[in-house]
Amino acid sequence: MKTRDTTTVYGIRHNGPYMEIDKAFNALWDWVVAVDLPTQVTCGMAIFHDDPTKTAPQSCRSDACVQLKQPPSELQLSEIVKPIEIAGGCFALYRHIGPYSALEPVYHQFYHQWLPASDYQKTAQPSFEIYINNPLDTPPDELITDIYFPVMAK
Repeated sequence: MKTRDTTTVYGIRHNGPYMEIDKAFNALWDWVVAVDLPTQVTCGMAIFHDDPTKTAPQSCRSDACVQLKQPPSELQLSEIVKPIEIAGGCFALYRHIGPYSALEPVYHQFYHQWLPASDYQKTAQPSFEIYINNPLDTPPDELITDIYFPVMAK
């Protein structure tokens, strides 16, 4: 369990299957480089707004994001990169080590095993992932992903 403060990140909306969010991350990194912010990036994040078991993959909404040490200037923002506020609160935190393609069972375990057996319920806030290391220079089996599930006491 972890309590987090409200955080502002900067991201690009992706509409479509969650496993295709890399396209939005590529566009986001192009922006980061174009406005000279690589040294300001503290981590990459993805926010998932829909339940893919209830929403058609082509209709799923997610945000590819970066957290920055300092907010970008108005001149650095673009029409596609927007500030996104992640509300603070109580979160169930799970650390996954391994490829991103193996994350789905973690979500299944959370929703179908941990959550029903816990003293918590999911809030309406979306879940999000924080990518601790870089997939461009880290073997898939060594990727570290922290998944934050927003919860509140029952």
